[in-house]
Amino acid sequence: MKILCFTDCLGAGGAQRQLVGLASMLHQKGMDVKVCYYHDMPFYNGFLDEKGVRHELIPHADSHFKRIPAVIRFFHREKPDWVIAYQETPSTVAAIAKICCGRFRLIVSERTTMQQLLFKDRMRFLLYRRADAIVPNSYSQERFISKNYPNLSGKTAVITNYVDLEMFPFTKHERKEKPVIAVAASIWEIKNTLNFIDAAKRLKSAGIRFEIRWYGLFPTTTPYVEACIRKVDENGLNDVFRFFPKTNDIASVYREADYFCLPSLHEGTPNVICEAMSSGLPVACSNVCDNGIYVREGVNGFLFNPSDSEEMSETISRMLSVSDAEYANLCSNSRRLAEELLSGDVFLNKYLKIINKPL
Repeated sequence: MKILCFTDCLGAGGAQRQLVGLASMLHQKGMDVKVCYYHDMPFYNGFLDEKGVRHELIPHADSHFKRIPAVIRFFHREKPDWVIAYQETPSTVAAIAKICCGRFRLIVSERTTMQQLLFKDRMRFLLYRRADAIVPNSYSQERFISKNYPNLSGKTAVITNYVDLEMFPFTKHERKEKPVIAVAASIWEIKNTLNFIDAAKRLKSAGIRFEIRWYGLFPTTTPYVEACIRKVDENGLNDVFRFFPKTNDIASVYREADYFCLPSLHEGTPNVICEAMSSGLPVACSNVCDNGIYVREGVNGFLFNPSDSEEMSETISRMLSVSDAEYANLCSNSRRLAEELLSGDVFLNKYLKIINKPL
């Protein structure tokens, strides 16, 4: 069986991390797998080379105007049995390609939890009628699809993200005198960075000891990133709030941290929460979408309203103030829940169930 795993790029994104992991697992099962993409961002090329998975930049598809015909030509040349498309634009393009040269079966994915339907979304879901399966990575998005497109519910199946439990092993954490809170996310409005800086200001004003390390800077900047950096400086937080570039060694970030936090306004299934849990970190995160499935109040972490910086700071303060015994329980519970909910075997078997389903 020949499978193309199709996405926009191999940059350092959560969707890409899941797709290259899936490609590796399918390859280990003896399937003929190739990862294909149209923007030349090679963050995961080394991973695929190490796993022996072929990958190819689709010729001439980087151009917005040439993308669809270039992808159609590429699919026609490759003659796959299945295409697994990750992210909105690749899924849309793959659905159009199936209409034009539909000799393959198609899985499209939904990687976020939508809050509203825009025109482009309506067009995408119209095209999804040609897909063989729609795979959201959150139950929240499954409910959104079922509510707005009940005719698609029969081909919709949730496959939540997986975490490599060996790549992110349990680490016994001894809290530092000045505890380190790690955040791993791009710096933009949806990730709620400015509001999180307000919460940090409240924590510092209350005399609480902590250090926030936010990993998410790109080489190029944006007005929002500049506003965040400026706000940290203007509020005198440079000693407790530091920004770092994205890293391809995120496992070491979890090992060096005492806690993990993600203040996003909405999410699908966040890879970073899954990885932090696997590494044995207590997690404080927004009480939105599916987060409460993974982070359970007082069990392995704490939940807060991301729009309320005061509640956010109070929640983080409560997390920082737990006893050593409570901290140890939070850590071990994070790992236990990761093993129960986020294993690669469960993830792969759900895809194989779709792929092996008879016509």
